[in-house]
Amino acid sequence: METIKTASFESLIELAVPDGDGYIFTLDGESFRIKDTLEITGIASKKGYIIIY
Repeated sequence: METIKTASFESLIELAVPDGDGYIFTLDGESFRIKDTLEITGIASKKGYIIIY
């Protein structure tokens, strides 16, 4: 049985911490260096999340 993960876009943005040049975004224990918070959608989708706007 597969687990369905959902998250609101607003809650995902709160996980992005400013880091001079961009942000450090951590999801499911994995950190990503991103330039723009719009990259969060792609990362969460690849990790199997359904994003609620």
